Amino acid sequence: MSSTADRLIETLRAEIAALGQQGGVVTPSVYDTAQVLRFAPPPNPQPAIDWLMAQQHADGGWGPEVMPLARHVPTLASVLALLVSSDAPGSHDAATRGLDFLRRTAELWSFEQSLPDDIPVAVELVLPRLLEDAAALGLDLPQQPFRLLRTLGERRRGLIARMKIRAGTTPVHGWEAWGSQADPAVIDATQGVGNSPAATALWLNRRRAATPDAQELRGVEEFLAGASAATRTGIPGVVPTVWPIPTFERPWGLLALLSSGLLSHPALQDVIRPQLEALHRALKPEGLGMSDNFDVDGDTTTTTVALLANAGHPVEGRVLERYQREGLFITYSHEMQPSLTTTAHGVLALAMLGQDATQPLRFLLEKRGHNGVWVGDKWHCSWLYATSQVMGALAQAGAAAELRASAEAMIALQREDGGWGVGTASSASETAFAVHAMYGLRSAPGACGAAVRRALRKAAAWLTTWDAAPHAAETLWIGKELYGPVRVDRVFVLTARLALELDRDLLSR
Repeated sequence: MSSTADRLIETLRAEIAALGQQGGVVTPSVYDTAQVLRFAPPPNPQPAIDWLMAQQHADGGWGPEVMPLARHVPTLASVLALLVSSDAPGSHDAATRGLDFLRRTAELWSFEQSLPDDIPVAVELVLPRLLEDAAALGLDLPQQPFRLLRTLGERRRGLIARMKIRAGTTPVHGWEAWGSQADPAVIDATQGVGNSPAATALWLNRRRAATPDAQELRGVEEFLAGASAATRTGIPGVVPTVWPIPTFERPWGLLALLSSGLLSHPALQDVIRPQLEALHRALKPEGLGMSDNFDVDGDTTTTTVALLANAGHPVEGRVLERYQREGLFITYSHEMQPSLTTTAHGVLALAMLGQDATQPLRFLLEKRGHNGVWVGDKWHCSWLYATSQVMGALAQAGAAAELRASAEAMIALQREDGGWGVGTASSASETAFAVHAMYGLRSAPGACGAAVRRALRKAAAWLTTWDAAPHAAETLWIGKELYGPVRVDRVFVLTARLALELDRDLLSR
């Protein structure tokens, strides 16, 4: 074994052992930080304000340019936060440029018939609420482009109004967009609201105003401090868009090991076993969610079931029935857009259990694009993630014959530098997803196997170069804005690199 492989194994061991610790590590969020500055700022807000203004792009907007529809929420929230902080140097000019961006780009929401599936989480609630707040301040912004979004939001509000609201349920994650009175019933055991710093900040604001001496205020403040620590920025008030996520980190980290063929690697077993055992203990008869205090969901549940079944842990397959709907798998009850990758993980789980996956498999094949890859997932903005998860499911479900055309499409879309990415440059996590998608075909006979090996060699060289250079965490997962679960992405990259390093002799053929 090479010294590079030894080093990668040691680094990967540390990352696997850390999965789920301290609630997870998540990239900082512009939207949620802006909401904290509006409603529950730290004693000295200036460092957070400076951070917020530093995230503004040259075009006046905030948020990654790779997903235009995910930019309006962080931009409008930032404008409102900076107007509240109008005495901060440069804040008025930044807010003015943000408003110009919103006016220029509002037409992106002018869909005629229906909204796409891959819109940001709760945007139908959050963006209309922000527009209402802007109107209350006398800000002149276009309204007509958001007609369909408002209609969807009204439907969602109607559903929420008929529900018995409990802590840790999906509507509470967007409480800041529809809540009014700070009911203690929405506070969960973490002392936060719906795993959402934005919702928690508004709840704290409302509760302080109504009951300044309420006992629970200190715990809620500590939740926001913990969320801020999860960003690793060291700036009070800078928070992620979702936290805590311990039982999201664990299965996705282990999934990266599974799809790269490393889940059974002997040098990793002593750190993998405790994580599998933790998932086995956490899995309830109704499923598993991103944390012990948040609602169960089909994506986390199916992924966990697949991993446990693969590892030989006893698991009850009936838990999957809760999430099956008309030939596909849902993530949450009452959702209005289907998820491609949740269905892929459902197929993976069924295949691992030896159960029939014909219907959801047919759905996946029907959703393949004319160019051979899968696009439009609701949880990740990159087609590389969607394609890697579907290809992994197809391989496990006995549909390996369908993989070659997609592998050829991925190879055709590889950049000259050896990486892949949906933005203007290759990204590490997306390159890793491509490696995971094609890794199983490296020994395929004939031209396909040779082409895959060439592509993987180029990817290995790019990942080595990337590892030697400074780089920022990537934000490609879809929440209220785009974000990055840092440990998950890092494990995908490390497993891709290690698998390629261990197979260096094969890839050189």
